[in-house]
Amino acid sequence: MIKVHCLVSCVCETIKQSAADHRPYYFGVWDSSFSLSADYVLSHHDEKINHQEMLDWYERLYGIPVEEWYDHKQSKEENIAQLIQQIEQKNKDESVIVMLDLASLPERENKFHHDVFPHYVMLEATEDPEIWHMLDPDFRYEGDVARERILEAVRHPAVAGGFAFRNTDVRIPNATTVSAYFMSCLNVHHPLTEAVKRVVHHYREQPEGLPNALKQLPVIAIRKYAYEHAFAYLYEAIGRDLQTSDFEKWTDEVEILVNQYSVIQHRAVKFAITRQPEVYLEIERMIEEQWARESAIKRQLVDTFHAYQRQEGIEHETRTLYDQLSASSAFI
Repeated sequence: MIKVHCLVSCVCETIKQSAADHRPYYFGVWDSSFSLSADYVLSHHDEKINHQEMLDWYERLYGIPVEEWYDHKQSKEENIAQLIQQIEQKNKDESVIVMLDLASLPERENKFHHDVFPHYVMLEATEDPEIWHMLDPDFRYEGDVARERILEAVRHPAVAGGFAFRNTDVRIPNATTVSAYFMSCLNVHHPLTEAVKRVVHHYREQPEGLPNALKQLPVIAIRKYAYEHAFAYLYEAIGRDLQTSDFEKWTDEVEILVNQYSVIQHRAVKFAITRQPEVYLEIERMIEEQWARESAIKRQLVDTFHAYQRQEGIEHETRTLYDQLSASSAFI
C-alpha cells in the first residue's frame, strides 16, 4: 500500500524499523485534510492545512516528538539556510523532512503529472557535499539527487514546510492509547465524497470548470487505502486470519472506493465536453454509491474496533456510537 499520505509515510519509516506497529497511525488518514477553494476546486494541499494534531498523536502513540523547523514567518531563503544547516548537522539518530515540489524534479517518477506537486520527503547528506540522499517512503523511492536540484524544488513558492525528529526510543503504544486515537479520528461524514458532490453541483450549469476542479481528486482518493492498514491491524489483533476471514472482501471494497473516484473524475470530463444530462445523472448516482460504500466500510471497521476493545478489556459507554450519534457529529 503506497502513496497514501506523504508526511505520515515519512514519520512511519522510523516505526517500521522498530518493534512497534506503524499501522495504527493510519487511523483517520482516510479523512485527512484537503482543500476546497472558494471557487470549488479540490486540492490535496493548502498552506492553511495544519498537521499539528496528527503529529501530537504520533508522540502520544510512539513517544517521539516531531518539531517543525520550518519557520513560516521567515523568508524562503532563510528557511533554505535552515534546511542546509539541518542536513549538515544531523546525526544518524535524527530525521529531517522537507516539503518540495516534486514536479520540479522531472527525473523523479510522478504518475500524477501535475504542474505543481507539493510533497514531503526525507533528506540526508552524502560524502559528496553537492549530493544529498533522498528517501521518499510514499513513492518507495530512495536515491542520490544533486543538492541544487533539491533546493530548487524547495524554493518553489507553492511549497513550505519541514519537520525533524529523533528516531530512537520508539514506544510501543498500548491498547488504551490506540483505542483513544481511533475514537478521536473516525468521522461519521465522508468529507471527500461530500466535497465532490458540492463541486459537481456547483459546476452543473457551467461544466467546463469541472476537469480542473476535480484534477487532484485521485491524489486525495488514495488516502482511502489507509482503511486497509486499519483492517489488517485490527483483524490481526483480534485473531482473525487475513487469508480465511472476510479481510479480502473489505480490501476489495476499499479498492473499488479509491478507483471509483477516478471514474467520477472521468465522467466529469465527459460531462464538461458533452453536457449530456444523463452523464450528470450518472455522476450523481456514482457519488451516492460512494457514500453507501464508505458507510459500509466504516461500519465494518467500527464493529471490528468494538471487538478489539472487548478483547483488550476497554469498555466505553459509547460502544454503539455509530448508531447513537446524529449525522452532524464529528466522531464515531
